[in-house]
Amino acid sequence: MSTHIYFSPHLDDAALSCGGQIVQLVRDGHRVHVVTVFAGDAIPEAAVSPHVQELHARWQLDPDNPSPGRRAEDLAAFKTIDYAGDAGIQVAHLMFPDCVYRLGKMGWPIYFFRDAIFGDVAEVEAPLVDEIADAIERLGLPHEATVYLPLTAGHHVDHSLVRAAGEHWVKSLTSNLQPPIKYYEEYPYAEKPEEVTRALSTEASRALRAQLIELDQAALAVKVKAITRYRSQISTFFKNDDEMAARVRAYANVVGAGRPAERLWF
Repeated sequence: MSTHIYFSPHLDDAALSCGGQIVQLVRDGHRVHVVTVFAGDAIPEAAVSPHVQELHARWQLDPDNPSPGRRAEDLAAFKTIDYAGDAGIQVAHLMFPDCVYRLGKMGWPIYFFRDAIFGDVAEVEAPLVDEIADAIERLGLPHEATVYLPLTAGHHVDHSLVRAAGEHWVKSLTSNLQPPIKYYEEYPYAEKPEEVTRALSTEASRALRAQLIELDQAALAVKVKAITRYRSQISTFFKNDDEMAARVRAYANVVGAGRPAERLWF
């Protein structure tokens, strides 16, 4: 059986974007690794940001450090996906803090306002690409695998960093055959077609071709159930669980032109 490595910027991106295909891979006996990069603890000094204060209030987790609660949600989500309980999914959390917590040289949040996280990566963060790639290498992941990286639909700085770091890691491998890379559309940003078009318009992505992964109804149902495990995050994008389920199903049908699917680019 084959091995598949999904790199998730945050504690929900892989499940939201690729949950259905992961269900089917595990169900068919394949090995899956999910690595969340920005899963580290909150930095207290970042609480000066009104955006951080708003997030912590809405998430209803530990207001001083919600990250352990979010990591627990992620483990619960992938336990739901790996419902057979045969450890088909290996989950790893790297301890890099989310962009809303990262501080500049003067001790001030780099991305102080919400809009800043959907802009360009700050120059001061350029070394993060190498640091993340080094942390990935220390995980000892198998090199004979297919690697999945964010396409960067939505233009989130953390997604851009994970894509760059993942590509850097793959290129640094000394094996004769480097793992193939596929890029996943980040849901729910990809609900807006212009965000996918924008991501594909960059020089690095213009040559990519689409690959549809058809989902059966059982896999789609498990994906929806897994997303409900992210209790703190539902309100970020949805009114409630029912709206989430309806939108996830509707988007899957749009991607598959009437049949549920998730879309990759390679």
